[in-house]
Amino acid sequence: MLKTSLNVAVIAALSALAAVPTLAHATLVKTTATTSFDVSNAVTDTLGGKSTASNGKSSGTANTNMDTLHTATVAKFDSSLGVLTGATVNLTSTYRQTTNVTVAAGGTGANSDGTFTAKGTGSSSVKLGIPVGVTGAGAALNDVKDTCTLVNGKVKAACDNGSNFTQINDNTTVSSTALNSYVGSGSFLADLIAASNTAETTQNDFGGIASTTSTINWKGDLSASYSYLLHAAQSFDANSSVTALTLDFGDVYLNDVAGGKNFSIANLFDANRVGLKLTDIVETGDANNVFSTSLSLFDNLAKGNTNNYTASFLATTLGNNSATYQLTLADAAPDVVFASSSLGQDYNLTLNLKANVLQRPAAAAGSDVPEPASLMLLGLGALGLYVQRKRRQR
Repeated sequence: MLKTSLNVAVIAALSALAAVPTLAHATLVKTTATTSFDVSNAVTDTLGGKSTASNGKSSGTANTNMDTLHTATVAKFDSSLGVLTGATVNLTSTYRQTTNVTVAAGGTGANSDGTFTAKGTGSSSVKLGIPVGVTGAGAALNDVKDTCTLVNGKVKAACDNGSNFTQINDNTTVSSTALNSYVGSGSFLADLIAASNTAETTQNDFGGIASTTSTINWKGDLSASYSYLLHAAQSFDANSSVTALTLDFGDVYLNDVAGGKNFSIANLFDANRVGLKLTDIVETGDANNVFSTSLSLFDNLAKGNTNNYTASFLATTLGNNSATYQLTLADAAPDVVFASSSLGQDYNLTLNLKANVLQRPAAAAGSDVPEPASLMLLGLGALGLYVQRKRRQR
């Protein structure tokens, strides 16, 4: 009973595994080297002396690319590796917002003693921009304050900074329609954008001008991860790369029937490979039109598969005959998202055919061909000699 229950459980487990869906395509992943960046942006707002409240004005900028030196460059996908099927831009970074209030020399007015204060606030936000027009990771730090206070003394030129920071770590997926922008030599450029940055001085008891500066500092690392499939691999052999093949029909007598020669075209197996297609067939050298093949164009020969063909020859022209078939092949479009500019093309296979046609030799001059009756007599004579030998042996 226990054994029966165990068998049932095993069968059920195997059935469950069989029901799990498998991916249509495996993929390879290539991650670039990281690129470091350190960018900043600052704005300042001022308020005149003896102002107990803000004048209602603030200074700021919006959507400013802080990477003025174009340091945020990341390597594109090298299409010699294969067909690009996806990309992500990877960001690891720290974003800091600092607010700093300063007071210009101007004293404390008529009061030599007392408490004097200047206050300000700053807010900002940042975001990552990647080709083409995609907004990636971002963050905001708002209402970061700084206060400069003097008690019974001389005015300070600057006060302690108010500061806040946050981590921005993200992997931004590239739109399928933008993948072609990530293929090629060189690098793509990311935008490190100060989406907003504002400063406001909210109070100034001092006699001189008080200034509030809001500063963004964003530093970190960028890289890209590319998923891809291998290019098709054309071959005349299913197990190794053979791009040139010669089929020799040998010596054939004039007008004899020459047997056909079989050959095949393979797309070498790899679980991560795209299909192969035959796009062009050009025959040269066959002046007497004595060679032919069953070749025809095809659209998608899957990885590890072969197409079989036959080459034929007509022994109608004496001498050496030859022909060359130049085959042009390319990657077949995979049934997943891909960058069209990474598809490979102009792969080549060369098929050479040759044969030598001979004149059949004529019978030797003066020789007589025995008549059928004579051949019969010779046969009977030979039989008689055999019978006599057998009798003597007895």
